[in-house]
Amino acid sequence: MAKYRVITTEDPHSTVSEQYRKLRTNIDFSNFNEEIKVINLTSTYPGEGKTVTCLNLATVYAQSKQKTLIIDLDLRKPKIHRAFKLPNKGGISGYVTNQHTIQDAIINVDDNLDVLVAGEKVPFPAEVLVSKKIKDMFKQLHDLYDRVIIDCPPLTAVADATIISNYCDGTVFVIASRNTNRDIAQDALKDLKENGAKLLGGVLTRVQKRDQYYGMEYYYYYGDN
Repeated sequence: MAKYRVITTEDPHSTVSEQYRKLRTNIDFSNFNEEIKVINLTSTYPGEGKTVTCLNLATVYAQSKQKTLIIDLDLRKPKIHRAFKLPNKGGISGYVTNQHTIQDAIINVDDNLDVLVAGEKVPFPAEVLVSKKIKDMFKQLHDLYDRVIIDCPPLTAVADATIISNYCDGTVFVIASRNTNRDIAQDALKDLKENGAKLLGGVLTRVQKRDQYYGMEYYYYYGDN
């Protein structure tokens, strides 16, 4: 089972943690004219570092004293609960099946940081994501938090991330250095744009020290323009 390391909590003064803070700053200044409160992260394939990026980005927002919620909207293969050693119960699936309110499903894990787990599997995740319950959920959470960070499924697996992007103020695309096929990634980005997603930029993960071309040891953010 993969370990999802929240290095911004374990070692907040490390070089890697600083890159996450730079990512936060770049997102904040990516658009001066519109509020960017709800942000989703996706990738081309599984295993590119999307969930780890999501966890650490949410953490640095919380560390900056912003009330932050991290949501696991990968209803097929949820992972966020593992990082915080939480049971994957209730959560979004419990909310959409009217077992509890969305506020009751939220778990506080640290100062200014809350988590909403995916919960038990639902039979038709894409139908859940376009439901009125999910639309109402986003309206409620938009008013409750300064930042909402969403972990989505990868784009080549299902259409879920494209659906989720339309609820968000911006989408961040995660790409693994030396692992991601450029043509397939470009097709995935094109699909996002054509379906209305607002791309803020991307994060390049797993960059080696020898890759001086990229200029950073671990993470690099690039704008969409």
